[in-house]
Amino acid sequence: MTLELKNLGRCVRKNWIIRDLNLKVDHGECLAILGPSGCGKSSTLRLIAGLDRPDEGKVFINNVDVTDISPVKRNVGMVFQSYALFPHLSVCSNLSLGLKVRGIGIKEQNIRVSKILSLMQLEHLAKRIPAELSGGQRQRVALARALLREPDVYLLDEPMSNLDAQLREELRPEIRRLILNGESPVLYVTHDQQEAMAMANRVAVIKNGKLEQIATPQELYRNPNSIFVASFIGRPQINILPTIDGVATGIRPEHIKIVNDGIKCRVIHKEWLGTNQLLYLESTLGTLRMTCDAGREIAEEININWDKKDEHSFDKSTGHTLNIN
Repeated sequence: MTLELKNLGRCVRKNWIIRDLNLKVDHGECLAILGPSGCGKSSTLRLIAGLDRPDEGKVFINNVDVTDISPVKRNVGMVFQSYALFPHLSVCSNLSLGLKVRGIGIKEQNIRVSKILSLMQLEHLAKRIPAELSGGQRQRVALARALLREPDVYLLDEPMSNLDAQLREELRPEIRRLILNGESPVLYVTHDQQEAMAMANRVAVIKNGKLEQIATPQELYRNPNSIFVASFIGRPQINILPTIDGVATGIRPEHIKIVNDGIKCRVIHKEWLGTNQLLYLESTLGTLRMTCDAGREIAEEININWDKKDEHSFDKSTGHTLNIN
């Protein structure tokens, strides 16, 4: 199975919220769509699912043009950010309803639902309604419903954004085991770059409805093709230094080193990050961020520098990279 978008576009009130979007998700691959709120991530999923109609371009599932096919016939498994569970139905009924609508017999419904409840460790919650579940439990029900459909394509719309950080970490391996290690292509929408880089084989960075860059997480981090991608990928955020002759220089905080003779800085703030500490430095280049070992004693005034090879150079007028390191 494959998913492919060709020149996909969506216009709302004369504003293009998605424009000229081209991407392909291969058999068994997870592609994350990453970008800030309002950039068109969820709108892209709605076009693929058939909930909205594109104003230009085509959607192909396994090389079949499904642009004009109804959502019911697309065999897409979608997990919504809001879970989208029926509040008056039990977990068991929420899971079996889709099977019933598709004409699956009661005996087969019971077999499939029982199997998925066991797989998702939800057996003891089968008779509860959504209001009686925690956020993580509701998320597992939503994932179970998508799995029951046995879809050609999985569409996950910020499936963990409503969960706390600890629960997101706990659920990531579970989602990978149940969905991302299968054969169906997966499109995973998120605004969390750490989540995207942890879950996906490749990441598509979207800005204002347009594809900015698509690559592996490692390639995006090492060789961003624009200031936007460089700033969006990597935490703590990259330092963008003042423009010199139309060129902006980027240097990541972990590449800055304390030296005996270099750029003089005053430490104005420290944040402990566990094994590292994040320093905010006041310098002639403006406020800089650097990381160093958490146990290191840092003076109020320090000298810093970095290797030239670690710099990223961008055309200030276009925001695009001038070199690939």
